[in-house]
Amino acid sequence: MADDNYDYLVLGSTPLAGLLAGLLAIEHRRRVCLVGEPFSPFRLQRSIDISVAPITRPETPRLLKGAAAETTRLVNGWGKGLVSRTDPLFVAETPESIAALGHFRHLAIALGYAVEPVADRAIAQGLMLRVRDAQLLAHGRLEPALESWLARHEVRHLDRADTDLTLRKDGTARIANGDHSVEAAQVILAGDDAVLEYLPEEARDRSLEPVPGAAMLLDAAKPLPAPYTSFLDRGVVLVQDGKVSVSALLAGDPTTARARLGSAISRGEALRLAGETVVESLGTSDGGPFIGPARGHKALVIAALGPTGAFLAPAIARHVAGATPIDEAEWFAARGPTRGNQRLLAADYRAVPA
Repeated sequence: MADDNYDYLVLGSTPLAGLLAGLLAIEHRRRVCLVGEPFSPFRLQRSIDISVAPITRPETPRLLKGAAAETTRLVNGWGKGLVSRTDPLFVAETPESIAALGHFRHLAIALGYAVEPVADRAIAQGLMLRVRDAQLLAHGRLEPALESWLARHEVRHLDRADTDLTLRKDGTARIANGDHSVEAAQVILAGDDAVLEYLPEEARDRSLEPVPGAAMLLDAAKPLPAPYTSFLDRGVVLVQDGKVSVSALLAGDPTTARARLGSAISRGEALRLAGETVVESLGTSDGGPFIGPARGHKALVIAALGPTGAFLAPAIARHVAGATPIDEAEWFAARGPTRGNQRLLAADYRAVPA
């Protein structure tokens, strides 16, 4: 390979893509090019990255806890206020979700998390759990620091609008930016946004399913009852960073998005819609994440990780670089393409918004 060519081309515009590109370059000594949409403070928040989620496979929270600690140490080293401690609130209202959240509670306690039920008359028939001391990436402050980290270590980051890409079925790629053209030995589609943009539907694994959604910005007159609240059955996540603005991510039927948002905030909070955009993501039919090659294509697909994806970046980087310890290797092996009953070992809880 020529000196100016790359080992990996990482595609994606989320913190996961940036962290993965940087870790592959810095920790694993690979030549990496990252192509994605540059951060803009005027763009609505399209991902919410938190270190804990209602997962029912015991090996996943175990892996996540260790990787999240690595991610937190890394990001904290860039400066203050980039990761915040938060006590997320998870709300389940259907029998399936209540059972899954109850199971998650036992797993979280076994892993050392402080988890407590919360009483709320508005959710009398459901289950509300608060998890203490989770980590939340600070949108708007993290991205510039991430860019500086990549630049400091000479990780090339190209604007996708100014870059022509030729992705080949053997997993390699040509990258053309201006008058300069180079090759990459392996394409990595790092996140749902990259998979949806660059990988045609026929090349996606049968387990992957598109999930329509929306991102909204709300003005709040006062603080919400919890800085992070996830209504599992309504497909609504609310995050308040500070005392004014609230970011909302909604998954599910766009025609019911505002009604579901209204039902989630109809307990006395005075909120005003300030912005809205369409956001599509990916899920899997079995509820587990997907990390493996595309169908008929050797590009590496990383998708359906949910809100914890960025915190898994150190483990994913080890997997990509071939430096995975045995326990992590077993986790990744079960979350690859659909082959026979393999993915039965990865099946997990998946909320389906009403």
